[in-house]
Amino acid sequence: MKKICIALGLCALLIVPATLFGFPSVYPTGTTIYKPDKCANGYTVYATEVEGEGAVLIDMNGNVVKQWKNMSNREHPVKILKGGYIMGATREKVEYVGRIWDHPESTDLSIMDWDGKIVWQYPKAGMHHDFQVTGNPVGYWVPDAPVEFNTEKVLILSHKFIKKGKKAKKISDKPLYDDYIAEIDSKGNILWDYLCSDHYTEMGFTELEQAIIYKNPNMSGTRTKGVVGGDWIHINCASYVGPNKWYDKDPIKYACFHPENIIMDGRQTNTLSIIDRKTKKRVWQVGPHYSPDTVWTFDGKEYKNAYAKLGQIVGLHHTHMIPKGLPGEGNILIYDNGGHAGYGAPNPGAMTGLNDAVRDSSRVIEIDPVTLKVVWEYSASKRGMRDHYKVYSSYVSSAQRLPNGNTLITNGAIGQLMEVTPDLETVWEYISPYFNTTGQYNLVYRCYRVPYDYVPQLQKPVEEAVLPMDNSKLRVKDLAMEK
Repeated sequence: MKKICIALGLCALLIVPATLFGFPSVYPTGTTIYKPDKCANGYTVYATEVEGEGAVLIDMNGNVVKQWKNMSNREHPVKILKGGYIMGATREKVEYVGRIWDHPESTDLSIMDWDGKIVWQYPKAGMHHDFQVTGNPVGYWVPDAPVEFNTEKVLILSHKFIKKGKKAKKISDKPLYDDYIAEIDSKGNILWDYLCSDHYTEMGFTELEQAIIYKNPNMSGTRTKGVVGGDWIHINCASYVGPNKWYDKDPIKYACFHPENIIMDGRQTNTLSIIDRKTKKRVWQVGPHYSPDTVWTFDGKEYKNAYAKLGQIVGLHHTHMIPKGLPGEGNILIYDNGGHAGYGAPNPGAMTGLNDAVRDSSRVIEIDPVTLKVVWEYSASKRGMRDHYKVYSSYVSSAQRLPNGNTLITNGAIGQLMEVTPDLETVWEYISPYFNTTGQYNLVYRCYRVPYDYVPQLQKPVEEAVLPMDNSKLRVKDLAMEK
């Protein structure tokens, strides 16, 4: 197999964004590392977050094999359905970018065929951050549960704008940009829904924290013109728990892990939760408090050191249970961003108590949901790096467990997609070349790997290894000298 060195043709790969202090201003994009024999080879899909570029499907060598320019322009995420369909947000008009359920200026949730024709749609869904279709709990590659074009049930994460009044009053006297989850059938009927503010009292906030939330429930602008509200919890993922070993073993003891229950996380509240589908109650939760002396209780048993060993979780993304049939099945996989989030006692770094938890590094962790034991972790610390910020995306990002045991990680703030082995070797790395119009960022919210047979319209590509040079020896040729 031909081996390609990234030094060859480097000038053609380089993108020169605006200078970013504390980060290289010139660096290669595209596939920079690829070891085919160690990867779960297939296609990778992601939304570019660049207006007019939409969503792209790339092969392992970073070649764009398909692009849907009208799918998910600055919205996220997108998913490939078996057969070459793509699913994500579309707009009736270019200015309709809203994320509020049933609002006239919100995006639609759509499925496009290979040629870009919309073949299914739920109008004005205002989908943000996540959705699921029937037959696969998490929306990614599971050998025995393909993500297919099946809209019998579709789970959609959206928002509802809660104005001042009795419903919002218990949280704040300010309007809320509240998270809303709805499950619809193929005809668009709502089968089940969940409004986060209805369950505020279940989250375990102290009186001090409630007072801080009341004063400032993370007030922010929205994508709907003229709408400002408190993004108090900021849900960024919603999936089904799915079939799992816990529930199979004892459906009474592990009732919280019922396959139809919903698992989600709150980026702003630093919480992970499982919602009982029937009662809509929280039946499993981690956070919002991570003090080493906080006692974790599960099934009547106390785990006194659980939080001490888990450590503080901050601004997390993509919390989900690893599906049955994949290595680590039944464990919870989390992209623990770091950055800043939470509500707590005012301190020099958070004078009002908003965003009191801070960490300037990220980690991907896999935890046992019964004991909170960390069974696997990818981080700068675990990789033996001196500078922990070198694994860091303070927002967006995700992690997907692959059939070969590797993990596909999106370090979204820097547009870095990578596949790592259980022993933390990077066997594939790709840097998105899609920068916004000012060249200041190339963020990727979340990427997904799918097998080649998901896309019958394409022939399996040639897989060519990409072996990087030692950074200390890598040089950029002077283009002027070549002319």
